[in-house]
Amino acid sequence: MAVDIGADNKRSVARDQDVATAKKARVETFDARACFRQGLFDEVDALAEEFASAQPYSHCCVAPFCDEELLHGVRKEMMERLHFTQKETDIFKYHQSGDLANLDGLPDDEKRQLPSLQKLRDAIYSQEFRDFVSKVTGCGPLSGSRTDMSTNRYKQRDHLLLHDDVIGDRRVSYIIYLPDPEINGGSGWAPQDGGHLELYPRESEDSWAPAVNPTRRLAPRWNQIVFFTVLPGQSHHSVEEVAGIGKERLSIQGWFHFPQPGEPGYSPDQMSQLWSTGAVSTLSQIEAKRQREAGSVGDAFAPYPGKNAIDSDGSLELSEEDKQTLLKFVNPSYLKPAIMARVAEEFSEKSHIQLAQFLNDDVAAKLGDSLRAIDAHDGLAGTDIPAHGTGERGRWHAFGSPVIRRFMRMDGPVMANAVEGSADPNADDVRGSETAASDILAGIRDELFASAAYARWLSGITTLAVSGHRGMVRRFRSGLDYTLGTPDGTTHTTLDSVLCLADKPDDWADGAVGGYECYVDGGSDDDEASNDGSVYRLTEEEGILLTTPAAWNTLNVVMREPGVVKFVKYVSASAPGSRWDISSEFQ
Repeated sequence: MAVDIGADNKRSVARDQDVATAKKARVETFDARACFRQGLFDEVDALAEEFASAQPYSHCCVAPFCDEELLHGVRKEMMERLHFTQKETDIFKYHQSGDLANLDGLPDDEKRQLPSLQKLRDAIYSQEFRDFVSKVTGCGPLSGSRTDMSTNRYKQRDHLLLHDDVIGDRRVSYIIYLPDPEINGGSGWAPQDGGHLELYPRESEDSWAPAVNPTRRLAPRWNQIVFFTVLPGQSHHSVEEVAGIGKERLSIQGWFHFPQPGEPGYSPDQMSQLWSTGAVSTLSQIEAKRQREAGSVGDAFAPYPGKNAIDSDGSLELSEEDKQTLLKFVNPSYLKPAIMARVAEEFSEKSHIQLAQFLNDDVAAKLGDSLRAIDAHDGLAGTDIPAHGTGERGRWHAFGSPVIRRFMRMDGPVMANAVEGSADPNADDVRGSETAASDILAGIRDELFASAAYARWLSGITTLAVSGHRGMVRRFRSGLDYTLGTPDGTTHTTLDSVLCLADKPDDWADGAVGGYECYVDGGSDDDEASNDGSVYRLTEEEGILLTTPAAWNTLNVVMREPGVVKFVKYVSASAPGSRWDISSEFQ
């Protein structure tokens, strides 16, 4: 029987008092040092030096750190006794148990099933180990009464995107790794299995935003603990997608907190050392807010020359000049008045519509051949995690900040930090395909979607006035890229026009490999953000307004009201290739 240590096991005040009494008695007779590797506590000075000099920010890796017999017992209980729940938002997907603090509140018969987990938890939060962590990190006293840890199972496609762990009074973050010690024939976790802990430097000394690409990757290693101080604008990290088929990244994630009232070392203003801009938001959230205020696409809206707005006059007849502009790229069927009338009727009922085979056959065929060749060259048509920096060449650059997004933008600013070893020595092999694809995509962006003819067609099928536009060509690389749902502060209705170009649409249809675009109710700007920064949860489907799966040669037109946010779900390494699109917004 699986033990559920989740929210249903919250204890009453009376039971809390009983638990506290039992815990005090247990601590008085508990030998914490026996739970750790012999000699660990003698290495504190050397580990402190390692911690202080580590890059891109101070952190420490210790392996082995725990008594082997105890850790094998912990793994066995996790695999056989704990209940795990799948959790998914725009920022993560994994399986998690409840807070191990709830172990003390379990019925005795259930508690007896988890002796090793309880022993490890008590050892981690013992005075001896807290003093050890405090000396290594130089972080000062840590709370012994506030336990905060849970067990996580990352299965294939599970991931956790960039964040900094700054929530409440967290002081030190730690991860204990328990992958199968016999994985890959006993040789350990392989690079192609994914699941690495990725550490991000700051964008520059003058910025608190994280760089686009990480500079340190730590493989999940049996009997290893990694820990770092939680610092706003600095402790940015992510968990790379687990890509190995049948592989599981088993870990215990937890935090040490500042001392609580009544504990040694407690100070009413102890949190002030973390905040240089006030205690409302972390520095990374401030940076994210700055970027959101620039708009979700980022560029200013370009007005149409000589017009205050392009508005439908009720007629679905296009001028010959407009037809010639559109026919260079668009399937001629969508320019027929009868088809436009049916599209307009459906849009008026739903406020969104999907138009398959939007590009004409000639353009779609040429573009498809080139995009497939580029993905094949970059190794993005399989299951392996690509290296950061993949595809960054010519007109294509990684676009961030990863606080809210990462994807390749054509003709965008060069903002990504260089990744060692990512230069493509065979770039000439794909130059022809990349030039052909880029020229076609630029034509669609500049000659089609930015044209007054397209604005008149769009106004005709939506009956909405269009006064300006902005857009970009994007590539979401499998195993790397995403956007997060972040309110952009707009106070007006926006028309989104997104031409999606994802090969093998059947493989994307159910959303299992990500890449879908999702619209959710983002709440008001005054609402408090969720702890993990996410805007939706898998279990809160009432907040999901619309989901459009990635597909080939499909135009999605959506009327987006103020307060509605959108995101493109992280594209899994198991996707059949990149999600390419041309994303435009019309005011």
